[in-house]
Amino acid sequence: MVILTADGQTLAGDMVADKISTISAILQNSSTLTGAINADKAAKAVNLTVDSSSTWSVTADSYLTTLADAGGISGTTIANIQGNGHTVYYDAGNSANSGLGGKTYTLAGGGQLKPMA
Repeated sequence: MVILTADGQTLAGDMVADKISTISAILQNSSTLTGAINADKAAKAVNLTVDSSSTWSVTADSYLTTLADAGGISGTTIANIQGNGHTVYYDAGNSANSGLGGKTYTLAGGGQLKPMA
């Protein structure tokens, strides 16, 4: 398991893990991430928390187990995830995602956050 807390940091690159590994990443205090997360959908689990002052610029379709982004979600749009035309998938069956309601959201800059099929 990797636990990464970015506190006021600028990160560039993809987050990758294998089928027995878990990533828990927190972006806080104006942190930025440019990259894909679990693009090959191989990780055992990926949990992402983004505070309202931080941003993620997505560079390829990405797969999350859980997403906590209370400050970035307004209605059916997410302001602090720049989709760049990509799709971010989440596990709608995971109780930690109950606040997302199994819905599809529009990401800033194009793209979507949507439940995995």
